[in-house]
Order: sequence, then C-alpha cells, then structure tokens
Amino acid sequence: MTINRNIGLDYLRSVAIIIVLANHCLFEFFFGTGKAEFAGHVASLSVSAVIAIEWLFVLSGYLIGTMMIRSFEKPGTWIQRARDFWLRRWFRTVPNYYLFVIVNLLLIHYGLSKGAFEYKYLFFSQNLATVELKPHFFGESWSLALDEWFYFVMPVLLGILGLFLPMGGKKSFILASLALILLPMLGRLMHTTPVDFFQWDDQIRRITIYHLDATGWGVLAAVMNKWYPDWWFAGVKKKLVVGVLCMAAGLFFVVSLVHTTFMTPFRFSAGNLLSITLMAGGTFLVIPWLTSLSAKGGALTWITARLSLYSYSIYLVHYPMLFLMKHWFGIGNATSIEATWLYVVIWLALVFVISGVIFNVFEKPVSDLRDRFTKHVDASPFSKTALSRPASKS
Repeated sequence: MTINRNIGLDYLRSVAIIIVLANHCLFEFFFGTGKAEFAGHVASLSVSAVIAIEWLFVLSGYLIGTMMIRSFEKPGTWIQRARDFWLRRWFRTVPNYYLFVIVNLLLIHYGLSKGAFEYKYLFFSQNLATVELKPHFFGESWSLALDEWFYFVMPVLLGILGLFLPMGGKKSFILASLALILLPMLGRLMHTTPVDFFQWDDQIRRITIYHLDATGWGVLAAVMNKWYPDWWFAGVKKKLVVGVLCMAAGLFFVVSLVHTTFMTPFRFSAGNLLSITLMAGGTFLVIPWLTSLSAKGGALTWITARLSLYSYSIYLVHYPMLFLMKHWFGIGNATSIEATWLYVVIWLALVFVISGVIFNVFEKPVSDLRDRFTKHVDASPFSKTALSRPASKS
C-alpha cells in the first residue's frame, strides 16, 4: 500500500523533532552537567523550543481531521466509523507506547532513571487534569497522552453533534473544532495565573484539558482545506507571514515567563491565554503554505521522509538513550566539553538507528495489523482537483 505524503508537512514534523532533540540534549548534556546555565539568552532559546510541540499538535489535528472528514463521508453508522478510527489510531500508537512504559520501568529498576510508576500511565491520564508527580516516570509522554485524548474526544464530539446535524458534515466539523479550541481556552482563563515558566509548564502546558485547543486549530485547518478552498489556496504566502508573526508573538509571551521581572504586565496573557493560542493559531495559518510545497528529491527529501516515518519511535527512544548514555560513559560535570559534544553525536546517531530498527521491526508490523480489521483512510491534504467534484451535503 502506498501512503501519500506531503513534503511540506514532513518538513514541519522533521524540524519539530530536531528542535525537541536539541532542547532535551541541552538540558541533559549541558544544563545537567554544569556546562551551561539556564539563564539569559540561553534560557530564552531553550524555552522557545515549546513551539515545536505546538507544531506537532496542530499537525496531528490537521491530519486526524482530514482523515475523519474522509471517513465520515463514507456510508455507515457512527459506531462503525468511530470503531474503525479508534482501532487504527490505537494500533498505531498504543503498542509502541506500552513497550516504552516497560523500558522506563526497567530504567528505574536498575537505577538509571528516577520517578514512580502510576497506573494512570496505562490509560494516558497521568496529566489529564492534574500535575504529574515529580520526578517524572515517563516525562515526555505528556504530549502523547494529549494526542490520545484528542483521538478519543473528536469522534465523541462528532457523535453528539450528529444527534442534531447531518453526521460528519461541514457544520459538525466546524462546531467540533470550535469546541476543541474554545473550551481549553476557557479553562486556562479560569486557572490561577502562573508566576513563571516552570509553573506554567507544569500546570497549564502539560495538562491535557488546558491544551487540547492546539489540536482543535489543526481540525479547523482540515475544515478550511475541505470546505473553504478559496480561502485555503489563496494568498498562502500572506497567511505564512501573518502566521509566523503570530508564532513569534506567542514565543514572546513564553520568553516573558522566564524573565519574571520583565514579564509582570504580561503575566496573565502569557500564562493563561495568548502564548498557546498565538503559537497554535499561527501554525494554523502556515499549514496552507506548507501543503502547497512539492518534493524535489535528493538527500534532503530522503532525510525528511525518514525523520517523519521514524518520528514516533524517535520521540520514545531519545530520552531512554540519554539516560543510558550518561550511565555508560559516566557523563557529568567532570566530562570535558569536547567529549560531551562527541557523546551528543553518538547519541543522535544511536537514536536515529535504533528508531529505524524499532519502526521496521515492531512499530510498522504491529501497526499494519489494523488493515486486517479496518480500511486505510487517506490523511493527505485535499487537492483542488478533488474539491472540484460535487461536495456532500452538510
């Protein structure tokens, strides 16, 4: 089976992965060993990496929204459509996740990592509405948990709306995306204003119910791509510029949470509303331009495709490999800067190679099992040609 890929979306995913890897590398190899200090411009650069996760959330919302639009256009009941969707997502994400729950348990058992296992991790509820226990058992899993709840909530919203509107039509998807955007924003507005970046990170950014709006912006992008092609395909470069400016404004508010003496006038806007809203909304505006790009072949396209394919495994592999590297090589304050950079290169190479192995040996074979029970649904952007055909009633 050939999977249609969009190179622009792959670029976004790949750059996001690189930013996440770079920031986690900075924390563990440099902040954690006293070779850099979380202060000044370095701190500003580090916290700016949060934009990468917003890209991934909006991208997830866009791809899932596109898949669900196509799925709900087909004949069948809500139960059939929701069942197929959930089975396909869970076959894709859950087995690999549980594999690395076991990996993290082993790391803690052998003293290579800290944290305490909770059964919440088995149901992706470790950060649903409350702050995770520290030290984190599986710290990076907060973003996957948010995605998993999005996968669950989106069909439920469509099912509820289907009681009053045509199932899966334009109005249903518009209202579902607006609910996903507005309800988390309202929750953030009611939350106590964080005093600094780390409180915001713990109490708002990493909490699912306060951050689902990022995926909602992605669903709204799928809605615009499908039912408002005149807006989607027109002025993509202008939307790109506005989107980048919105993301920059959102990052300004994030950075202001680090420099607390500077941020006082912006504290409520930065922590409770505008930072996430501007970053996710800006990404929404950039997606039309990204989907207009075409692949030109060559090494860049190959690397981008590999990073995209391996992205989920990279997400799961990179932190355990950090802990193992620090243990194997005794990386610490006494390690020279030259040796540290060498270890960084080794770590990156191992992450890429091991992720590729896991993808090909475990992730893809298990994921492919879903084709025995469900039918593949295309997640590629809606093209002008496809949209020129008669549209279904909404």
